[in-house]
Amino acid sequence: MAGLMAAVSNGTSALAAPVAFKFATVAPEGSSWMVVMREAADEIKAKTGGNVELKLYPGGIAGDEPDVLRKMRVGQYHGAGFTGVGLGELVSDIRILELPFFYDSLDELHYVRNKLTSHLEEKFRAKGYIFLDWAEPGLVYLLSQKPVRSVADMNGVKMWAWEGDPLADSMLDTFKIAPVRVALQDVLMGLQTGMINAAYAPPLAAMALQWQTKVKFMTAEPMTNSTGAILLTKAQWEKVSASDQALVRQITSKSLKKLEESTTKQNMEAIEKFKQQGIQLVSPDAQARADMFSAGAKVRQELVGKLYSPELLKKVEGLVQEFRASKTAKKPSGKK
Repeated sequence: MAGLMAAVSNGTSALAAPVAFKFATVAPEGSSWMVVMREAADEIKAKTGGNVELKLYPGGIAGDEPDVLRKMRVGQYHGAGFTGVGLGELVSDIRILELPFFYDSLDELHYVRNKLTSHLEEKFRAKGYIFLDWAEPGLVYLLSQKPVRSVADMNGVKMWAWEGDPLADSMLDTFKIAPVRVALQDVLMGLQTGMINAAYAPPLAAMALQWQTKVKFMTAEPMTNSTGAILLTKAQWEKVSASDQALVRQITSKSLKKLEESTTKQNMEAIEKFKQQGIQLVSPDAQARADMFSAGAKVRQELVGKLYSPELLKKVEGLVQEFRASKTAKKPSGKK
C-alpha cells in the first residue's frame, strides 16, 4: 500500500489516467508520413501501457493549418504536424529556415537548424506548445505548366500560395508573380481548371497530392526547403507523466529521424518518376541561377522586422559562412 501511495504521489504512470492526443495532419492516408506516424502511435500506446494514445486525423480532415491551430487553441485538437507556414503563425523566427535561394544544401540547412532548435523550443513553449521534433518534407521545387528557367519566366505565372504567408508574399512579389490563394486541398482542382498554372512543393508531397498529374515541367533548382515539425499543446502534454513524456520523445525522435532519411531518398525517387511520366526538368543557366539567388537576398532583407530580427538574420548568415568555411577547410589540397 505504501508503495502504491508513493507511486501516486510521485506522479508516475501507475494510476495515471490515459491521455489521448487528437493529432491532425494534411498528409494523406497511405503516405510515408502516415505510415511512420501510425507505427509511432502503436509503439507509444504499447510502451506507455496505454497511458498515451495518438489519435490520427489525416488528409486535412481537421482543415488547413490555420484551421488546425485555431482548433488546438480551444482544445479540440492537441497535436499536429505542421509545415513552416503553420509553425510561423506561432513563432515567426522559424521561417528563417525557409528563406528562398539561400541555403546551398540540406547539410548546410540542418547545421543552422540544429543551432537554432533550443531557441525555437523556448519560443514555442512560451506560446503554450511543446515542440516535439523536426519532420521536414524536404526541398521545395516549382511545378508548372510552362517552363520556368529564369526570373523573367516567372512573370505572369499564376502561382498557388498559402493564404496569409508573409514569406511567400515577399518572394512572389520579388519575382513579380501574382499569387492565387486557395487551401492546400484545393490546389489540384485549381491546376485542373487552369485557375493555377504553377505550385511549389517537395516532390514526394506533390506526388501524394497528385499535382504532378496536372503539370508538364519542374524547375531543377530547388526554391527552398520546407520546414516541418510536430507540436503538441502544453496543456495536454502536462497531463502525461514525466516517464511517459520521455518515452514519447524517444519514440517520436527515432520515428521522425527515420522518416526524414526516407523522405530525402523518396523525394529523389519521386523526381525520377516525374520524368518517367513525361514531366520535363528545366535547369536555369549560371546567370539565371545567380539572378535567383540575388532575388533571394532581397527577400531576406525585406523580411527583417517582419518575421525575424536583424540579429537573428546576422546569426544565421554567420552560421552559414561557418559551415561553408568548415567544408572548404576539409577539402583535400589541390581539389575543388
